[in-house]
Amino acid sequence: MSIVQVLKVLVPDIALKHVCEMSSRGPLFEFLKSHCRYLTVSEYFDGVLPGAFKDGVQCQDVHQLTYPDECFNICTSTEVFEHVADDLKGFAEIHRVLRPGSLFIFTVPLSNSVTTVQRAELVDGEIRHLLPPEYHSDLIRGEEKVLVYRDFGLDIAERLRQAGFSSARIMKVDDSEWWGLGQSVVVAEK
Repeated sequence: MSIVQVLKVLVPDIALKHVCEMSSRGPLFEFLKSHCRYLTVSEYFDGVLPGAFKDGVQCQDVHQLTYPDECFNICTSTEVFEHVADDLKGFAEIHRVLRPGSLFIFTVPLSNSVTTVQRAELVDGEIRHLLPPEYHSDLIRGEEKVLVYRDFGLDIAERLRQAGFSSARIMKVDDSEWWGLGQSVVVAEK
């Protein structure tokens, strides 16, 4: 819900925007579904071709989105990019599908470390662990099944600029209404 707070401040006219959300469930999805006239949602499904549908939801791989160039005003995601093998390629794909002046607003687990720590990498189609493997859970794959490729540090803004964004920042949100559970939100502008 931290993303919702940021959206309310930065995009008060969200009903008029073309929004892409990288999930088809959860509180952010529910907010967007009720506030956006033009909403596109997707999930990543193992074994499903990007662009194909599974149970009525389109599969998208952030490494190779099937959307045309410059088709969205806003892209959002919650806890996705730590699981993307090549985050810079994924960030560049988000940049590609955003219109000029548009925003990518998302969350990832952020540490206070200055630099991002690479935990694993994909080399010739094989996962190579650089640190002991860490896994997260999700509703599609189950408990402790989603590999964490990196622990993002404060250099995430620079990583987004490397992928083509003109600016990027980490926004702290007022978490008093969320029982102290609010989290920082990353905002990048094309």
